[in-house]
Amino acid sequence: MASFKLPSRPTPAQQRRELSNNEGLNDDEVDLVLNQLAEAEPSSLLGAGLGKQTWSRYLVDNYFSKYKWYNPNRDNPDISLAKGWAYFEHFTLPRRFVTKSGGHHMRAPPGETNETKLYSAFLTPQSSLSDWGIGMGMYFSTLSSIGVILLLAGILSIPNIIWYSSDRYDPSPNRDVNFSLMRILRFSAICSSREWVKCDDCNADTWNNIFTNNYYGTGIDVTTGETVTLINRTTCLPAQFAPGMWSFGVLLLLILCITAYNIYLSKLEVRWDEDNTSAPDYSLVVMNPPKDAKDPEEWKLFFDTFSDKQVTLVTVALGNDELLKSIVAKRRNIKILRGMLPKGINYSDEEALDEIVRNEHNRRLAKEKERSCLAKLVGMTITPLLRGLGFCLTEDVIWKRIKATNTKINELEQRDYDASAVFVTFETEQGQRTALEALNFSQLEVLTNTAINADPSSIFRDTVLSCYEAADPDSIRYNDLKCTNAEIWLRQVCTFVVTCALVALSGYVLFLTRIGVSTTLFSVILAATNSLIPMIVRILVTYEKHRREGALQASLYLKITLFRWMNAVIVTWLITPFLVTIGENSLDLISTINATMLSEMIVAPLLRYFDVLSFLERHILAPRAKTEEQMLACFRGGWYSLSERFTDLTKVLLLCIFYSPFYPFIYFLGAATLFFQYWMDKFLLLRGWQRAPTVGADTPRFSRRYFSTAAIVIGAIGAGYAYARSPYTFLCSCSSNRECSNLTSSTNFTNVTLLNGDDIGDVGTASEGYYFCDQKYIGFPPIPSKQMYSQQWMTLDQENLTKIFGIFCVVVVAIYGVYALLRSTVKLILSLVTGVYEPTGVDQRKDFSSGVGIESFGYIPSLEVAGFHFPFLACNIDDIDVRLIKWKDPNHKKENAHRQYDEHNLIYDVSPERRNAVFSRVKHFPPSWCSNSK
Repeated sequence: MASFKLPSRPTPAQQRRELSNNEGLNDDEVDLVLNQLAEAEPSSLLGAGLGKQTWSRYLVDNYFSKYKWYNPNRDNPDISLAKGWAYFEHFTLPRRFVTKSGGHHMRAPPGETNETKLYSAFLTPQSSLSDWGIGMGMYFSTLSSIGVILLLAGILSIPNIIWYSSDRYDPSPNRDVNFSLMRILRFSAICSSREWVKCDDCNADTWNNIFTNNYYGTGIDVTTGETVTLINRTTCLPAQFAPGMWSFGVLLLLILCITAYNIYLSKLEVRWDEDNTSAPDYSLVVMNPPKDAKDPEEWKLFFDTFSDKQVTLVTVALGNDELLKSIVAKRRNIKILRGMLPKGINYSDEEALDEIVRNEHNRRLAKEKERSCLAKLVGMTITPLLRGLGFCLTEDVIWKRIKATNTKINELEQRDYDASAVFVTFETEQGQRTALEALNFSQLEVLTNTAINADPSSIFRDTVLSCYEAADPDSIRYNDLKCTNAEIWLRQVCTFVVTCALVALSGYVLFLTRIGVSTTLFSVILAATNSLIPMIVRILVTYEKHRREGALQASLYLKITLFRWMNAVIVTWLITPFLVTIGENSLDLISTINATMLSEMIVAPLLRYFDVLSFLERHILAPRAKTEEQMLACFRGGWYSLSERFTDLTKVLLLCIFYSPFYPFIYFLGAATLFFQYWMDKFLLLRGWQRAPTVGADTPRFSRRYFSTAAIVIGAIGAGYAYARSPYTFLCSCSSNRECSNLTSSTNFTNVTLLNGDDIGDVGTASEGYYFCDQKYIGFPPIPSKQMYSQQWMTLDQENLTKIFGIFCVVVVAIYGVYALLRSTVKLILSLVTGVYEPTGVDQRKDFSSGVGIESFGYIPSLEVAGFHFPFLACNIDDIDVRLIKWKDPNHKKENAHRQYDEHNLIYDVSPERRNAVFSRVKHFPPSWCSNSK
């Protein structure tokens, strides 16, 4: 494979080796660390200015925390708000060492007590953002590059911007008056020039809505006394060949630039992957192990035959998800109960706890009797509703839940659980590649358990194994590993159907309110759906099953993108009356899109910046927390999802391409939007968002392969229809294709009454008559031949232009079908009859054990649970090097390093004799040369 030359940069592993004295978290307890940080690093104006502290901490420590109204715990020695802010700055927010390594700043581990400072939100180079994972680095690289491409497209569109602002396109003297508050709309296809014309067969139903009912009227011919239908139409020039071809050239160049950049990104992804050697480069996963194949030693012996050195780590994951969920539920309830009861209680002594809970229950009831009338009213009305939803539960209810969960755990631990997946980590990359090539079976061979030409050494216990390169250890969803492909797909189809139904329902409601009720109500509902439906989609996705985090993010990306694209681009286009496509009113199509872009550019970044929920947690809930644990939980940082950030990026790209024929200035707005999005997201990543696992390349690869290209295709099709439907009047001239014998030759009419009921008196019309022709419903591709013979509205220029755009639409659809769909379909079909494994990247020729605890981490079954500072382990770790675990709890300073994880290990919630039987099994086989720190 040809190497792709990029500027070299020290890998994280190289940087960590140079600063080996700073590896891992400090062994001191977190409480001690926080006290030291809070005392040794007092907030100061200089510290905030130099980036050692946040401005929020400076203001809170020096001003707000001194007042009872802000900090009710001011005099409580057990709860220190300063420790909470120290936790936020040293555990939640990323920090870097002051000393550079290889010319680059190195990211410090959470809780590092050596001299560190916060990353600069403005001076941190883009190359450093890949330390958050390849996916994050590629996100910011894509943001900046697409922004530059849109800026270039805007500069190249200046001739069209000038054309739309010229008197030749729109000679109306009212144009500057209409745009006095939004002058940039002068550079769009909005038409202010109108005239009244006679129409032969125009139906009032077409104009009967709140947008266009003032453009349809009936009047009395002053000559004949007959009633004639009058239409107020736009008179701006229809689509012209020269501006249209200039727009086509800009679109073509934009597509070529984005395509070239996507190719560059795919090369960059390989380079970053090679620079960050990690567990997936050495590991494979077996998805169909025999149910009783639970011995790691047996798996090691089998895979050692493929390794040039040896197998180093084997993880046999069991399908014990029901047991794990019950244990987690118990721990969550104990955490809640701990905040209600006195300190120092032994929660394993049920008899003693019964008495303590009973006493606390009686004390609470006695205290409730002394409450005010208003508090009693709330307790009788709102509180029961909250408790019905699972909130504000009392200590006795929670204790009953804990006892019920204990009973269930006792039952579940008596079951036998089958092996659901096996993770095998080799000492070398070559070992993994050799094994995957030897076990490169087709899907049919796996399903039928028949491999005719396979070497007998590649068959495990008469089973044809289904093996793949493993994902990153952080991204494995161990609770979902036992799910079958059929169950995974069925759940995704169900949630996708529900998402489509929500999108359709949202679109229908928006259509009804925009056309027939009120534009104000439309705006309210649009804002509500934009906020609520993504939240509903996130809840829906929790119903799905995914074996790795990347697949979950892809599913979330698909559904949220579907909604946001439809709501922001397609639905707005579909539900806006055709006749106001180039209308000058503030609620017409182009003005609506302009408002949408300004909202994306200004309002959306500001909403992310202010992050109301995080603000309430840090400034309202944290100062009022009852325990220190509750207070620290309030400093976890704001939630974010890389898939949602990519969704916003592709939405802006689609908006720009789709509406550029009407509004070429939108390219500048799109570039500005991505510019603000880049800096706001960068600021929040470094100063506001919570710590998250490193993100791989799955999401950016999924985005550029399917959605960035889809945005281009949909935008190109939209551009074709934009020119084909011009001039958006529903009128054809009587002199062109048919005679209008029923129309009078008169041009003066009296008693003109509009469809909205207004009487405007006398009206003068153009001498030429018109008849109704449907310019909206033209087939695909949008070419002149799709016009009906009797309804041909296109000029010669327009026909020549739409021929080019129509052919181009067919071409881009065909290319997308081959690139995004056909290639994946062919690979899927080929996988049924043959193996499709192909190694990627270059073998770095480094041993896995040489990077243990630095860049090499193991597949240690664990669960991330909201509300807990550390993951829960779900296996016995006595047989592994604890440095294979990617995190470390500094709360416990133990002589035996394994003991520091006991509090976070779920195996201690079941009886000792059943632990090895019901939990996943992990076995470490370090090479003889490796010093094994246990």
